[in-house]
Amino acid sequence: MKRLLLVALLCTACVTTAQEGEQMRQDIAALRTDLKKEIDTASADRQKLSSEQQQRSKALQEALDQLSRAARKSGADLAVDVEKSQNDVAALRGQLEVIQHRLDALEKASSEQQKALDSANQFVAQQKKEQERPTDRGALYNLARQKLDQGQPAKARDLLQDFLNRYPKDELAANAQYWLGETYYAEKKWNDAIVEFQKVLKEYKGSDKVPDAVLKIGMSFQAQGDCQNALLFFDEVGQAHKTAPAAKVAHDRAAECRRKGTKTQSRSR
Repeated sequence: MKRLLLVALLCTACVTTAQEGEQMRQDIAALRTDLKKEIDTASADRQKLSSEQQQRSKALQEALDQLSRAARKSGADLAVDVEKSQNDVAALRGQLEVIQHRLDALEKASSEQQKALDSANQFVAQQKKEQERPTDRGALYNLARQKLDQGQPAKARDLLQDFLNRYPKDELAANAQYWLGETYYAEKKWNDAIVEFQKVLKEYKGSDKVPDAVLKIGMSFQAQGDCQNALLFFDEVGQAHKTAPAAKVAHDRAAECRRKGTKTQSRSR
């Protein structure tokens, strides 16, 4: 405000042109704006300080009131407060006991459910195991044949061996023994196949699988390039089992061996 009055006095003491007068009016207006801003800022600061002072005074008064109330409390009041606190603690303990009881019940129920789940899992595992390896002789034999037909000779061999261990005198035992030899034949384990096929000849002499076993022994020798031994078994099939389906196959295989032998002799000459 002093700056504004000073400018006004100076202006009245001067002789100015119209242009200078206009510039002075603009300067005065700018000064008024600056002064208003300063006044507004100062007012806001005063309000802020006043509010902070009121808040601090209120907080201080509340603290004093609280101290005063505490100081005025009698021994009886304190006893009441202590009793109330004890009651609150007892109530909390009761709630904790209820919660603990519920937790124990939940834990017991969970344990029982887990036992039931374990039993169910064991039952499912047993069912799966029985499906993979049935206890019924027919199902076990059929599963072994199925595995062999599916190109799984090792699994089929395991099942067939299990069948023979369980049912060595069964009417399907001879067939199982023959197919056991076939599992090795499928893997081109010729000597192992011969050993198993020979068991058909020794242990199940009256079986319908004997001609097939003799044929496969010959074919196992032939696969190894031993046509000399192979012909012995091919001829055995043709002579001892003329009516068996294996006889035709033995005849054709023997012819192959003889043609091969003739070609070998021709080249050696």
